[in-house]
Amino acid sequence: MEKDVIIRTENVKKRYVTGEEVLWALKGITLDIYRGEFISIMGPSGSGKSTFFNQIGALDFPTEGRVLFEGQSIFDMTESQQAWFRCNRIGYIFQTFNLIQVMSALQNVTLPMTFQGVSPEEAEKRGIAILEKVGLGHRIHHKPFELSGGQCQRVAVARALANTPSVILADEPTGNLDTKTGTEIIDLLKQLNVESGVTVICSTHDPKMLRSSDRICWMLDGQLDKISTGAEFSLESMKQDTQGR
Repeated sequence: MEKDVIIRTENVKKRYVTGEEVLWALKGITLDIYRGEFISIMGPSGSGKSTFFNQIGALDFPTEGRVLFEGQSIFDMTESQQAWFRCNRIGYIFQTFNLIQVMSALQNVTLPMTFQGVSPEEAEKRGIAILEKVGLGHRIHHKPFELSGGQCQRVAVARALANTPSVILADEPTGNLDTKTGTEIIDLLKQLNVESGVTVICSTHDPKMLRSSDRICWMLDGQLDKISTGAEFSLESMKQDTQGR
């Protein structure tokens, strides 16, 4: 059976111009991402990883090429269509959480529902259910400064789920967390991926995230260097650990 492609990039290039200097951050990337996949984008600083991540999430425009979501070119949409797309089809998780400090966990989660036009009563009901799902049912009225880093990231995950998106884009979601808490967030994302069928795309340097991935896209010098599986990465890591002993 042919796999269901949810996001396709076609020869995506991105150019930055500073004075007389021209930098090609992306040099032509073609990639299919499948519905229900857990995929990681990995690469050293300057590899184009973050730039490519932003193209996939419609956060930045490519200089050349196309990004298609379910067969429709994102950047051929009108501005209002793109805004609807970002609000309803994509859930974003950021390394720095990006929570509104004066709002409670519940208010942070229900805010995207307000933009979607959900009634306050329904938004509260759904928000509580989502926070319970991510293990924060006892912290719904706490504000970010009253929560730990791991709890803040759980609120961010809950907010990303607010409008039942098809895709979750997670930018270094464990980057500001300790090892134990980072592992909990990875396990949570994997659980949501398996149970809800949501496609998860992570930009990451975390080996634990790579091991949990269906596929890993390795970026180098603005190009897709190779694609491997999480199982292959785990096996290679085990070999290196054995050789190092």
